[in-house]
Amino acid sequence: MARNNNTVDESNNTQISRRRLLGAGGAAFATGIAGCAGLTGGSTGDGSSNGNGSSGGGSSGDVEINYWMYFGAQENEEMTTLVEEFNSQDNGIHVNKQSVPFGSFLNKLFTSVNSGNAPHVASYYGSYGRHLQDITHPIDDYLSDGAKNKYFDIAWNNLQVDGSTYALPIDIHGKGLYTNDSVLESAGVEPNFTDWQSFSDGCDTIVDETASQAFSFLNWKGGGAAFRTYLIALTQAGGEVLKGEPGNYDVVYDDTVGMETAELMSNITGDFGWDTSKFQSDSARVEEFVSGDLGMFIAGTWSVNNFENENGEIPEDLSFSFKNPFMFPGDGDEVAWCESNSLYFPKNPNHSDAEKQAAVEFAEYVTQNNTLWASAGGHLPAAKSVATSNEVKNTKLWQDYGTISTMYEMVTDQQVRYQPQTNIHLNSDRFWGPFLDIYLQNTDVETGVNKSASELQQALNQ
Repeated sequence: MARNNNTVDESNNTQISRRRLLGAGGAAFATGIAGCAGLTGGSTGDGSSNGNGSSGGGSSGDVEINYWMYFGAQENEEMTTLVEEFNSQDNGIHVNKQSVPFGSFLNKLFTSVNSGNAPHVASYYGSYGRHLQDITHPIDDYLSDGAKNKYFDIAWNNLQVDGSTYALPIDIHGKGLYTNDSVLESAGVEPNFTDWQSFSDGCDTIVDETASQAFSFLNWKGGGAAFRTYLIALTQAGGEVLKGEPGNYDVVYDDTVGMETAELMSNITGDFGWDTSKFQSDSARVEEFVSGDLGMFIAGTWSVNNFENENGEIPEDLSFSFKNPFMFPGDGDEVAWCESNSLYFPKNPNHSDAEKQAAVEFAEYVTQNNTLWASAGGHLPAAKSVATSNEVKNTKLWQDYGTISTMYEMVTDQQVRYQPQTNIHLNSDRFWGPFLDIYLQNTDVETGVNKSASELQQALNQ
């Protein structure tokens, strides 16, 4: 997938009519801020009771399993509906769900395993399999025949750790380039960027011809947001974050390519003058994009939910597009960062084999019948038949806005890449906070990159 550019300088059947109605009738958008990647993850307070996450309600004789999730807003509603649908079946299994705030999810999960009170199923990111390996168990012995073939290969392969399957993917979500079509039209800029030169020229024109900022590297004010976009640009430049094998990684983005990529990142708010280093809120540049004060930014497929007004609707005067982010300079691979909300199976000596089997059956159901997950969270469902179902393809996110359809194209073309699997909490601001400081002009590039790389290497070596 080397790039040529100029460097400056099947349908899925569902059982509930509600799901067909909403899925086929357009986008059922989340209210307020929704999504993933650690940006929401709030509990809606669904009345969980005991430490295992059990809320009771199972029929006598049912195998009961407990499920922890971190989803907020409409994602929470959709997952709740999926749990209720599963419980309504006469399959001898009852699922008790509990919402746990995203910010405390990992700590609570590790603590629950260490204390012997872990749930049977827990949501977390697909790239965290190695980090969670010691507190979860593989599920290959419990999977239905042919389960692997139900999901996109790239998602399935990412959930393998040392040749075993540790989780099932709910979705594939990733980052791309959002363009405010009104801003670009006002500047006379065509959004079909084929290389860094044409993108740079377009950004300069927006600055010269409009009162809007041209482009923001960030959609959120946080180190994780900086890392994910940096990873896209770094890979397209031919660089890498880590080299070696899990357990024996070397940090390598403090090399020339990594420094040059960080310099480009800094220049966007610096010498290029495309963005300001002053953010009005934690949501960074979302408000500016919606209001027309920003022409383009890198953001996730789920970010479309952030554009909604107080009525839970995307403003009628907001015209935007979502494109693959393959405009960064270099001769590396045309890939975008991606992730998968996934279902893991925590260790608990009190869990019977029947409970483990029931947990996997539940996880297969949830991940293979979630047609509304696209519109609920802005994500591409990870099960192929769901992603290509009429319910998903008829949403506005596929038809009008192109977020899900573009992600589908990138996935099928193998143009998405997960972050490296490590045994540490890789998304920590401890490692990537310096990149936010670089972008905000609070530190110079060399100091910021070296600080980040040193912190990450130290953690990997422990």
